[in-house]
Amino acid sequence: MGARPEDYEVSSPHRSYIHVDEFASPKELAEYLHILDKDDELYNSYFKWKGTGEFINTYYWCRVCAALHDEESLRKPRWYTDVNDWWRGAGVCTNGSWRNFKARKDVIRDD
Repeated sequence: MGARPEDYEVSSPHRSYIHVDEFASPKELAEYLHILDKDDELYNSYFKWKGTGEFINTYYWCRVCAALHDEESLRKPRWYTDVNDWWRGAGVCTNGSWRNFKARKDVIRDD
């Protein structure tokens, strides 16, 4: 159900998600979620990645997120004669070979 575990492994920080494929049955998943609900330390372990500075390779969404949260762009109206050039033009962070980067999951391991 959902994306494959490998997709999450390369795009999400270690221990930041729960994947249904980690459980033998929906019942087992539900039991784990009940345990997680009652155990604050276990629940909070899913958010430890926030303090690591670990790189999350999100391709398209990192650009959208940055554009939406850029305070300067919210203050000044902007327009572009060629949206494709703005999106794919020179200097765009997605140009080059960094797309081949495999996120390192050995940066933080505490399990």
